[in-house]
Amino acid sequence: MIPPEGQALGGRIAELACSFLMDATALAIGVFTPDGAPRLQNRGMRRLVGEDDGPPRAAARLVSPTFLQLAAAGQGGEAPIYRGILHFGDLSSRAHSLMGEVWRVGEDLLILAEFDVIELEHVIAEVSALNSKITNLQRSLVSEQRALERSLEQLQATQAMLVHAEKMNALGKLAAGMAHEINNPLAFVRSNVRTLGGSLERLVAAYQALDGAVLREGPGGLRELAGALRGDVDLEFLREDADDLVKGTLAGLSRVQRIVENLRTFVRIDRADVELSDLRESLDSTLEIAGPMLKGADVQVTIDWADLPRLRCMPAEIGQVFLNLLINAVQAIECRGRGGGRIAIRARDEGSQVALDFEDDGAGMTPDVLGRIFDPFFTTKPVGQGTGLGLTISHKIIVDQHGGALSARSTPGVGSTFTIVLPKERDR
Repeated sequence: MIPPEGQALGGRIAELACSFLMDATALAIGVFTPDGAPRLQNRGMRRLVGEDDGPPRAAARLVSPTFLQLAAAGQGGEAPIYRGILHFGDLSSRAHSLMGEVWRVGEDLLILAEFDVIELEHVIAEVSALNSKITNLQRSLVSEQRALERSLEQLQATQAMLVHAEKMNALGKLAAGMAHEINNPLAFVRSNVRTLGGSLERLVAAYQALDGAVLREGPGGLRELAGALRGDVDLEFLREDADDLVKGTLAGLSRVQRIVENLRTFVRIDRADVELSDLRESLDSTLEIAGPMLKGADVQVTIDWADLPRLRCMPAEIGQVFLNLLINAVQAIECRGRGGGRIAIRARDEGSQVALDFEDDGAGMTPDVLGRIFDPFFTTKPVGQGTGLGLTISHKIIVDQHGGALSARSTPGVGSTFTIVLPKERDR
């Protein structure tokens, strides 16, 4: 007689063995009705008939011997009603052949089968092939994603340059039209003012001559009239005032002419795209254009300029870069929230190249913003106040069109410095 503790141990062993068999995949265990409906299946049987947790596939069935043939076999008892090869299959995948036994349990059929080594090798090969396909698909997806990202970056850069080219074309046409419309009236106004000044000088001289003649030779009444007029008119004051008015008018007209010339210089409407150019001339014309903006923001600009050689470059494009950096600096200073600010511009000769620093004491940038400032359409400004193209276009002009470099460093709350590096010699 088995003691109670032995019975408990045996029950525990049976429980563990049952759990192991139900989770096994190398063994297929199932209980089916005579027409093939499953009552109980372990993991191996579910994998065999396509009802496991894997990807959906066509359900397999026992094709040889069939359930009808097994149901018609002997009544069973102490021996299986069938022992041999069991063939499972479906209409879309290869068949599975397993060595097994079929027992009758009441009206139901108990199938016990095991995957042989060849079958397991087939399964492993299928799994390895699927893993290889998945790996190849993942690599293909990563490659396609990178290609799409590169295409998107190129498209954005191209779009940015097209926008820039259109803006520069429109600005050039506008500048040409303004220069033409302003220069014509400006020329004859300057000529007329000079003529007026000369006429006033001659008129005053004639009056003085006439006044002297009257005082010397005129009758008494005429001399009295001349003296009264001299006292009322104050000829000396009129002469000085008229001279100041003519000089002031000519100075104002010269200022207008300089603005027009600076505008023409900035957009280079009458020069070649690539030429030997003086960077200081480009900077000066840009500062003239940006003058109202700098004055309105109360920004002081200091220049420390070395003796730089003339560089073969695109002056209009370089001027656009200077203007973009100045605009960016002014906006950074305004974002700081305090009135006024400064921009320091430094130029130095570094042998084979020249370098220009644009330093501001604005709000500065965090590292995450600093890492994206040259990305197309990236902007930290509110909607409607920035397109995110200024620095992108500047980077393209310096790097792609001039073979140089444009970089930035910044400290939040302290300011930022943009550095332009241009080679002295570059491929034409």
